[in-house]
Amino acid sequence: MNIKNIFKEKINKNIFKELAKGLMYVICASPALFLLVNKYPYLLISSLFAITVIVIVYLIRTKTIKAASPKLLIILLIIYIYFLLSYIFSLQSLSKLFTYSFLRYDGNFFTCYFLFFVFAIPFVDYEKVLNLFFKFLFFTFTSFALFGILEYFFRFSSYMIYNDGTTAGDMFVALNKAHNATGSVYTVVCLFLLIFLLKEKNKNIRIIYIISFIICFTGLILTKSRGGYTGFFFGMLFVFWFHFKSIKKFFLSTFAMIICIAPIVYFTGTFKRIIEIFKITLTSNVRLKLWEKALIFFSNSPIFGIGFGRFNDLGANEINTLNGIRGLVAFYRGPNAVYNSSHAHNSYLHFLAETGIIGLGLVVCFWVFCFIIIFKAFKSSSTIFKEKIYLCSLTGIITIGVLALTEHYLSATTIMICLSMLLSLSLGVISTTKNNF
Repeated sequence: MNIKNIFKEKINKNIFKELAKGLMYVICASPALFLLVNKYPYLLISSLFAITVIVIVYLIRTKTIKAASPKLLIILLIIYIYFLLSYIFSLQSLSKLFTYSFLRYDGNFFTCYFLFFVFAIPFVDYEKVLNLFFKFLFFTFTSFALFGILEYFFRFSSYMIYNDGTTAGDMFVALNKAHNATGSVYTVVCLFLLIFLLKEKNKNIRIIYIISFIICFTGLILTKSRGGYTGFFFGMLFVFWFHFKSIKKFFLSTFAMIICIAPIVYFTGTFKRIIEIFKITLTSNVRLKLWEKALIFFSNSPIFGIGFGRFNDLGANEINTLNGIRGLVAFYRGPNAVYNSSHAHNSYLHFLAETGIIGLGLVVCFWVFCFIIIFKAFKSSSTIFKEKIYLCSLTGIITIGVLALTEHYLSATTIMICLSMLLSLSLGVISTTKNNF
């Protein structure tokens, strides 16, 4: 073989390696493309499965396990073990533990947080994946919102508009099943766009972010998600406070934003929906009853709860079926198992009801520790991009903390896959920057 052929062979190998590496990064960021299509769950499932396979292949080839965020993983692993033991102690079927129905509904906590384990293995350049992740996210959400806006106002089709027969009327849901799922993830994406806009120095790119923000925010408004509106408002306050670091600029920017978004709220006719946030409506009464149910379960088993995944399996008037010492430790151990989208409509109350003070305490500990790690990194950011991703991560934590007051968003697949990716990748960036936490 002559030198020319050897040279060509090396070039071909290098091209193949670069293509394979590029494909790997696309796969790792691909879940961002499927957050608005949960009517077709196999798309998101396939992307998550592909990422997991890549990690497994990496571990087999390297024969080493080096976690990027060991302390946080230990807390999360303890939560997984505790929830699993809670499931077992409440005598639920082990054969149903890995079924789609369980993992999609009652047990979706396991699905939502597993990316923290996957991306804890440093098999990629975290910043490259995050760069692709945000590009996919902004492009997908802007495209879906634009199509949804056109559908909403011109009625040429109804692929992304849904009317459930309530007073909310037509709602933008994209290709998701519920408007709240769409509203929650549009809330954080709008905030991400706002952060990228504020941090961007290039005027042309700023114009793109402005256009994308207006389109996505209009999409958020049309979801008719009152929780989304509330989450965006508090998230926006957090962004302005940490970006401007000035009380005067904070109030001026908040006032300016309200003035800018007011026409969108008015012309879309959704101002009535915003007013409903401060009223007791039919849906508010439903939530109050579910909160009461959760508190009844918690009061009967405050330490360990009635059992992970058990909230839907019995009614508030069936507490006499609890097994144990009521008022202290009492599990529901009946054979009835209901897998559906019903929940306490409040993550904190839901965890209290199912897993008690210990379960909620562990979950809160995880999120607080995650916030502290990223906050420290944000304060010492060395690049604009790192400032962006860390502030997005912190804002995401604050926003989902607010959203979780009215829905069980801390275990909601759509928004949690988005935040799990962002946070786990951001933690990876921190670990590769400092080599430790």
